[in-house]
Amino acid sequence: MRLLQRTPGQPASSLAPAAAARRRRPFLPLFATAILASLTLAASTAHAADCTGANLLPALASVPTAKAATLCLLNHERAARGLLPLSPEATLESAATSYAQTMVQQRFFGHVSPGGQTITDRLASYVGPALDHVTGENIAWGEGAFATPSAIVKQWMESEGHRANILNRNFEQIGVGIVGGTPSGGLPAVSATYATEFGARTLPSSEQAAPIRASASSSEPVPAGAPTGVSAKTKQQISKRCHRVARRTKGSKKTRTARYDRCMRKELRAAAS
Repeated sequence: MRLLQRTPGQPASSLAPAAAARRRRPFLPLFATAILASLTLAASTAHAADCTGANLLPALASVPTAKAATLCLLNHERAARGLLPLSPEATLESAATSYAQTMVQQRFFGHVSPGGQTITDRLASYVGPALDHVTGENIAWGEGAFATPSAIVKQWMESEGHRANILNRNFEQIGVGIVGGTPSGGLPAVSATYATEFGARTLPSSEQAAPIRASASSSEPVPAGAPTGVSAKTKQQISKRCHRVARRTKGSKKTRTARYDRCMRKELRAAAS
């Protein structure tokens, strides 16, 4: 899926200059997927009291607690609209944490790094083996009371593009990254930078039972029972065609995966004959 970047912007509200020097609101540029459903924000909001550590600075609550609180708050927002919860995913979490750290260390804030890295580069190992996928990214940083998980999620929910990512029914998995400090040089004890990587993907049946790879596989998955003796180049060409067929197939992930396998067996038999 082609990804589009919306114009970054800060929240409309702001603090008085004296307070802003101590407690800066989160900065929230956003990255949204190409197709975002029109969603209505329900009146009910997530209750921070239900999520341990939601109102504490990550440095005080511990980073793992802050990550869990952030996911808890995001899933509260989804549950309030009848959406399924997001599940933590290790590859996405690693990418989110690494990117938050990079923004702090290199003193920049945006969805493209000074070296030109984009969300596509960050999530290459996540989407590499997938038949199809959808991804999105939200980032933010804050200081003082505005660096807590509840403050960050509140600001995301008050921003149309960030809220659309959080409430996107296509997303199934998430990685939350939180690092002490900010791109502006905030002290790690009283500030934090957040990155969340959203995703959903369909893996070929031969990949589903295997552990997630650290990088995309260079070989094309071949269904069990498929003929052998076909060159790697031909298999790659066939796989690309079957990927397209599977993506056009209506139904569940299981249905699309089964369609891919049938396509591969049929075309490999034809190529081997």
